[in-house]
Amino acid sequence: MKKLDELEKVSRQAWLATIGTYAKGWEILSGKVNETFEDTNQLINELVENGEKIETDLKTKIKSNTQLDDKILALKVKLGVDDSFDEKVALLNKKVDQLAIVIEKIAEAKAAKKESPTPPKKVATAKKSPVKSTPAKAVSATTKAAPAAKPTRARRTTAKTKAAEVK
Repeated sequence: MKKLDELEKVSRQAWLATIGTYAKGWEILSGKVNETFEDTNQLINELVENGEKIETDLKTKIKSNTQLDDKILALKVKLGVDDSFDEKVALLNKKVDQLAIVIEKIAEAKAAKKESPTPPKKVATAKKSPVKSTPAKAVSATTKAAPAAKPTRARRTTAKTKAAEVK
């Protein structure tokens, strides 16, 4: 019986050692889990704080960029450069085409006027006072006459000019 008591005692110690090992493992494991949760929570809190700082910085930068964009837009409006370059070029082309049409009409009117002779106007003769004559070069009739008018040159028409003429 002594051996049986000893065997019972040893088996009980083995059982208690197993339970103690299990408890110790649980204690270590739960401690590690708690420590990991605490570290994770601390890390998350740090990340949230950093995110809030970055968000605040970005909001101020965006606000300053928006203010800068507004100032640039206001300056463009004041200077009159808010229109696009293509729109300005198209507007200038339209104006040039309109001016070319007006000039052509004026040139045609002048040419028509020169072709139809008008009776000379009677000039009222007034008594002229004697003027001292000074020797001067003789002026020939050809130099006194107005220079001959240049013939009007036919202007090449573009699609824009034709469209303007149709209007």
